[in-house]
Amino acid sequence: MLDEIKAQELIAQGEGQHVELKREVPSKVRELSEEVCALANATGGYILLGVDNDGKFTEGFTINNSKRSALRDSVDQIEPQVDCDIYSLNLSGHEIWIMEVKEGEDKPYFCSGAVHIRRGANSQKLRKPADVRKIFDDAGKLNFDMGVCPWFKWEDVSEEAVRDFKFQAGIRSDAPSQELITNLGLLTDKGEITNAVPMLFSDACGKRFINAIIHCVRFKGTENVHIIDSKTFEGPLLLQYNNATAWIKQYLSVEYVMHGFDPRQEIWELPLDAIKEALTNALCHRDYFDSGAKIMVQLYDDRLEISSPGGLLPYVAADFGHRSRSRNPLIFRMFTRMHLVESVGTGIPRIARILSEDGFPPAEYKTEGFFTTILRKKKTSSTEHSDHGSGKSSVKTSVKIKEMMRSNPKFSLREIAESIGVSTRAIEKAVKRLTENGEIDHTGPKKGGEWVVKS
Repeated sequence: MLDEIKAQELIAQGEGQHVELKREVPSKVRELSEEVCALANATGGYILLGVDNDGKFTEGFTINNSKRSALRDSVDQIEPQVDCDIYSLNLSGHEIWIMEVKEGEDKPYFCSGAVHIRRGANSQKLRKPADVRKIFDDAGKLNFDMGVCPWFKWEDVSEEAVRDFKFQAGIRSDAPSQELITNLGLLTDKGEITNAVPMLFSDACGKRFINAIIHCVRFKGTENVHIIDSKTFEGPLLLQYNNATAWIKQYLSVEYVMHGFDPRQEIWELPLDAIKEALTNALCHRDYFDSGAKIMVQLYDDRLEISSPGGLLPYVAADFGHRSRSRNPLIFRMFTRMHLVESVGTGIPRIARILSEDGFPPAEYKTEGFFTTILRKKKTSSTEHSDHGSGKSSVKTSVKIKEMMRSNPKFSLREIAESIGVSTRAIEKAVKRLTENGEIDHTGPKKGGEWVVKS
């Protein structure tokens, strides 16, 4: 409850984001309940009755039991129920009444069938569907992946995508795809297919979900002027992740260090674990309602930038790096099942730890509109050899081929050729040589089989 000193301070400040001043109770009591609704949808605040914005008290102002009961009945019409105390206070011989509104824990709140929000000293009724969706989104109440997908049918499930998921997740069950997906908890309580199903187990991403794709661009130099390579990856989210990871790796230099008879150590010019963490973060937490934007991977000579639509949710921004909540809890849970992420809230600290341990500069983040992770390469002296000008990695083609096969055993020779940037014929020769040397093998049918990297 407010005391006299705090109340005087609020009156002196005047109306604002947390304070509304009224000379008297409006003839339509509902107007006050709309103000209460707006404050609950914001961060709470106070409505002071019996004093105006100039700090002048209303002579003889009071609220009798009948009017107080009417106020309480009006406030109780807000859905869900808000926490609002109504009490009187005496200031310098003047009686005022205070409606103290706590910030709502179950946003958004509705009054008279509409959502009201507080913007500065004014309360507004949201009229546009996009504005209403934003307040749901900011409150973490709206999840694209949990929405019902009316057009998707079980026969649209890609069996290849199911096999890839099972392989990555270490699932050995031979249960039919429908049974597996149901057991994974990807249906609603009524048994309806959610958007998560086609996103994970079909080619809908990039087709029905237009911009649910990853666009990778390699720039020459440190500015986004001269494009060396540009690739767009669509399809099931795991496939997008594997393709984008392989694309990034082909443009990164790697040094192999040998220590006696121990396995060789790979030292990449950007830590792969940090890249994968940033990429999975983009796929799991992006705003898939935003159909006008896509995940962008931009690689420069000195840095890598991974951007996803949506920015940060307000309660995450308030404690960035320590507090998190996924916009897409079903997708996040499936990436956890595939061992590609850990628990919510560990991504940013994990990136910081990886970069620190490997001696890289700290990651940089941009959070307005898009959430962008910037990973910078270590600065090298002018005497060190740099291969950035060509836009190609110093890694041999054979090594690149094996790295891509490790990341996705189902890559076709054409896909490998396109990612590496050489002809399919050159890849065929290199693969033949690796096979004859016993370094790789191919199992299953020619189309649809898998690569096995032996060394």
